Amino acid sequence: MKLDIWKSSEKKTNGATLTSLADLLQGRECGTAVRWGHLEMIPLFGSPCAAGAFAPPESSLRLTQVTNYGEMILKNKGKLPTIVPLNLGYFQNAAQNHAMCVSALLGAGESKQFKDACCIQEAQGGYIHEADERFIILPQPLRDKAFALRGKENYSKLWDDISTLNNRLRLKQRGHLDELKRAYQPQLLQTVYHLEPYPEQTGALFLNNNTIMGIELAPDAAFWNELHTPLVMYCYAPLRIINDIEGTQAWTGESLAVDKLTDLDDLESRWTELVARRQKRVNELTDKLQTLLISSAQVEQRQNKNQLATIKSEEFVGQMVLQDNKPAYVSLSRKTSH
Repeated sequence: MKLDIWKSSEKKTNGATLTSLADLLQGRECGTAVRWGHLEMIPLFGSPCAAGAFAPPESSLRLTQVTNYGEMILKNKGKLPTIVPLNLGYFQNAAQNHAMCVSALLGAGESKQFKDACCIQEAQGGYIHEADERFIILPQPLRDKAFALRGKENYSKLWDDISTLNNRLRLKQRGHLDELKRAYQPQLLQTVYHLEPYPEQTGALFLNNNTIMGIELAPDAAFWNELHTPLVMYCYAPLRIINDIEGTQAWTGESLAVDKLTDLDDLESRWTELVARRQKRVNELTDKLQTLLISSAQVEQRQNKNQLATIKSEEFVGQMVLQDNKPAYVSLSRKTSH
C-alpha cells in the first residue's frame, strides 16, 4: 500500500510540514505483516532519501570510552555521517553497562561525549573501554522514561524504572538490565528468528496485541539491516515475554478457514480473500496514524542538510532525522503507563 501523506500544515521543522504521525511515512510502502505470539511487525519499504547517505550504525559506531558513570564517548568510524539510534546501549562483562537517552548525528570520523547517559547495571563497577560494536536498544517500556530524563546528568536515573521492568519479567527487582539477557536469551533470539527482516526493508511498525507500540524508520535498507536485530531482540521482544508471564491472551487476527474445502481452487480463493482482509487491516492501522496529531517537533541538532528533531504527540514520543526536510530516520515509542 502506497501512503500518500505529506500534506496540510501545522508543525514545521525548517520547511518540513508535520501534522500527524502518518506524515512521517512519506515515501514508504507497507508489506505483509508477520506475527509471533503477541508481537507483530508490519514491514515498510522505500525511503524518500537517497540510499547510502548515512553509514550503517553497527559498522560505524563505537563506544570508545566511558569517562565517568553516566558519560559516554561515541565515535563514528565510517566515511559517511551516521545516526546514533535513539536509546542505543551496550552490554559488556566486568564493566558498568550504559545506554543513551537521545539520538544524535555524528559526522564522518567524529567523536562526541554524551554526559546524560544512563548506567543500566546498578551494582557493577568499572568503565567500558572500546566496547563490542554490537549494541542494544532499550526495551520499549523504558524508552519514554529514558527520553524524559535527557539532559539530566545522573547516572542512576533509570535504575528504578529498570527495577520495575524486571519485576514484571519476574526477575530480581534491581536496576540491572542485563538480567533480561541472562534470563531470556533463548526467547529473545526466537523472536528475532520469527520476525526476520525482509529484503530491502527500511522500517517497521511494531504492534503488541494489535496496538502500535513503535514506529521505526531507517534511511535505507543497509541501515535497517543493522538496526533490525537490536530493535526486535531487546526493544520489542520483552513485550511478548511480559504478556506470556502475565497470561495475556495473544490477538490471533484473521486466519485461514479450512473447513469444508472442496478443491485446490477453493483453497486458493480463500487464501486470496484472507490476504485481502489482512491488507485491509494494515491499511486501517496506518490510516489511524493520520488521526494522531504531532503536538511539537523541536529541532535539537543541525548538521549540513540534516536535522535531528524531537517529536511529541499525545500517545508517542521520540526523535527523527530529516534530510533535505524529508524523514530519513524515525524512532517513536508509545508512552507507557507502568
